[in-house]
Amino acid sequence: MRFPKLIKAGSAVVKLYKTRHASTASGFIYQVGWTVGGMRRLQQFTDLNAALEEGRLRASQLASGQIDAATIGKPDRDELRAAREIVSGKGELLPALREWVAAYKLTGGQITAAAEAWAARNHGKLDRITVADAVRQFTEAKRRAGVDVRASYNKILPTLTEAFGERSLHSLSARELTAWLERRHPNPVTRNTARKRIVTLWHWARKQGYLPRDAMTEADQVERAREPQLEIGILSVADYTRVLSLMRAEHPTYLAVAVLAGFCGLRRSELHAQRWADVHLDRGLLRVSSAKRNTPARRLVPLCPAAVEWLMLCDRTEELVSPPWGLDYVRRFCREAEPLIPCPENGFRHSHISHRVALTGDVSATALESGNSAQIIFRHYRQLVSEAEGKAWFSIQPAESAEVVSIANTP
Repeated sequence: MRFPKLIKAGSAVVKLYKTRHASTASGFIYQVGWTVGGMRRLQQFTDLNAALEEGRLRASQLASGQIDAATIGKPDRDELRAAREIVSGKGELLPALREWVAAYKLTGGQITAAAEAWAARNHGKLDRITVADAVRQFTEAKRRAGVDVRASYNKILPTLTEAFGERSLHSLSARELTAWLERRHPNPVTRNTARKRIVTLWHWARKQGYLPRDAMTEADQVERAREPQLEIGILSVADYTRVLSLMRAEHPTYLAVAVLAGFCGLRRSELHAQRWADVHLDRGLLRVSSAKRNTPARRLVPLCPAAVEWLMLCDRTEELVSPPWGLDYVRRFCREAEPLIPCPENGFRHSHISHRVALTGDVSATALESGNSAQIIFRHYRQLVSEAEGKAWFSIQPAESAEVVSIANTP
């Protein structure tokens, strides 16, 4: 072979030179030379075949206009090829490099140490679990702990299972959970209640090793809905009489809920968890079933004689007083009645407290019965009601009394 050898590709020409060199096994070195952007470049080889291969590659790159590629040497190409082999099957090279740089900055260069610490905290590997299995294990754990799940978790989590039962819990994103909550619970108050149950489930899963223990869960990242500013309103005695009469005549399953809502002022969550076993008609007392220990909500509430008479008309064979979402249905029936029965949000509890204070004149006693403080009564609940109206409220009998209605309408 005569040197310098010209290696051509189209109009591009690369030259191959042979030069004596005492330190090589053959006694020669081979140099590939080409020009890019007016600059002469040389690359040296000890093997003739390797030099020929490189020369043909450079000529081909120059002929096809790959100027940038023609400036990259063989060591750089070998390094790039090795990098691609490292990330093979794990993603693309550039995203992997970006993630590495981000991790490097976050850990101050201690990427391996940080990853080892994370793996140790999470037992090296997360256990995978479906939403359906997580809900089942979670509710069973709550039952074993003595938590009554029927009026709380069992009203929310089964619907989550219906939507995502076969999905892995860790695969659900905050965006998916938000969209589901908005579809399933358009009411902001109910949506926030459902979100609270879901966050508790996700926190339990994190403790069990189903989710990373040192990271915020996807459920935590679901934003609370903005609840509208509610105007405090109460029912009149005539309105409450109509509510009780409507439930008795057309919706008897919900009569007991309406009775305890107005005559005892239980909170919505307390009503839905109230057990008949804690309603003592013979003693005229009710023990709040779902009250938290060591809080004012843990209390006995008196049952007025009128409340006892109404409750005697109810079916008491079920364990719980309220069917699922009982108070919500009572409100709905009132708003669908002809003529409509005014039923403001939290109106039954506001009405009970306002009429009870008017009847007894004792704010402290009413606060104790309601599971609140006297300050809260004055700040949020108490509306101006006359003593006659207070007496009429707690005297509404199952047989509607025109006299009661007339008293309620007296200025």
